[in-house]
Amino acid sequence: MHVRLTTLAAALMIGVTPAWATDLPAYETYSAAADFGTNFFSSDPTYTQLLDTTATPGATAQISGSGYTASASTSLGSNHTYASASTMPSNVLSAGSFSGWYDQVTITGGSGTGTANFTVQLNGTVDVGAMAGGLGYTLGASSVHPSLLTSNTLTFNAINTTPWALDAATPIASYLIGASPYNDTSILFSSTPYPTDPTSGGILGIPALDPSLGGGTGMGFPTPDLVLTPGSGQSVNVTLHGTLNFTYGEAFYLIGGLGASVIGDGLQSFCSFTVGDTCTPPVKDGSGATTLDFSNSANLINIALPEGATASFASGNVYNVTTVPEPDAWLMLLAGLGLVGWRARRRA
Repeated sequence: MHVRLTTLAAALMIGVTPAWATDLPAYETYSAAADFGTNFFSSDPTYTQLLDTTATPGATAQISGSGYTASASTSLGSNHTYASASTMPSNVLSAGSFSGWYDQVTITGGSGTGTANFTVQLNGTVDVGAMAGGLGYTLGASSVHPSLLTSNTLTFNAINTTPWALDAATPIASYLIGASPYNDTSILFSSTPYPTDPTSGGILGIPALDPSLGGGTGMGFPTPDLVLTPGSGQSVNVTLHGTLNFTYGEAFYLIGGLGASVIGDGLQSFCSFTVGDTCTPPVKDGSGATTLDFSNSANLINIALPEGATASFASGNVYNVTTVPEPDAWLMLLAGLGLVGWRARRRA
């Protein structure tokens, strides 16, 4: 499975390491809202970053700048993000938010290995105006503490995407949304997946609109699952399903992350960075604010374990955990029902 992280959303977010990263807690929440300057290769005296973070469950991290706002809150098993912009100063590239959590889990009640099934509900409303944006969700697992994971993703060289390297976790479920101010979605988002073994990352210079953000070896953003074009009140209602193979009695970390961001005109020119080049930016079809409102999403709504198994969470948080028969048990059940039906027909 290709790991679709909070790329367009979180790659333009922040590079903040939580103060508690060295304490290695067994569970935690983290919420952040920030903007990011256009000049991220050197210091810009005209720009002061807006940044708000919190590790308190349910508390809101929020920023409000000139024409844009972003916020996030997190509880265990539940992520909430919001980002909106109608205008941005010339020295601000993007504004966004990130919501993340993890909880240590141990599954008992069996021997050897088993399979757990996860269901996540992703709901939100998107207005696509004159600015691009993106949102991404990832649910993953790791035997290593999240703060010790090392990212394998190459996007912008100068930007750390999230407090934890979600791309290094074992993927369970993920979803990526792109918001394009152009009716022609290929201008920003390609249908060609990003190479699994890129030789370099960062901005390579973008000549003649190719490669687009979603493919080639340019910006390095994975292909979105859903691309939304200009329009208001666009509803997103997606149910995600994923599985995880686990070993009974061995603890692992369950990790959830949701990021959203809106990008200003810093990505409008689509010109090569070669000195002397010129280009005419494409005309935007959208107007007004771009808003990604996922303040009530995403929610881990079910964890289904093999029959007889139980899950213990370090946080003590109550998740919706159910059990389902193993495949061989289903076969035995179906065979039994078939036998009952056959005998009933014989009596008839």
